[in-house]
Amino acid sequence: MKLFHLCIFTQFFSQVRPSFVPTKKICRDCRHFIGDNIECRKFGDTNIITGKTTYDSARSARENEEKCGKDAILFERNHFKIITTPFYFARENLRMLLLTTLLGSYFYAVLYILYR
Repeated sequence: MKLFHLCIFTQFFSQVRPSFVPTKKICRDCRHFIGDNIECRKFGDTNIITGKTTYDSARSARENEEKCGKDAILFERNHFKIITTPFYFARENLRMLLLTTLLGSYFYAVLYILYR
């Protein structure tokens, strides 16, 4: 019986409960985060001659209390992260994805012809 009480005690009191621990807001979960350049879309300047926009890095935005700060006061959760993360991956690895798709299709066609 003492062993049972010890098991119950360790189950309830030894684990840290995530609901009691406040979560820190992370830039990669924000909708303004540009993943491939690690920049913040919220803070940027547009060149009036070329029209190209340059954004501040996410680190500088978090370190500057006048912008987002350590508490991430301008944080907005990215509800479409499941779409944006694969987009940046595909954009960075487009050549590799095309090559593997073509090679896979080629080997599938060869095996289909051989073992038909």
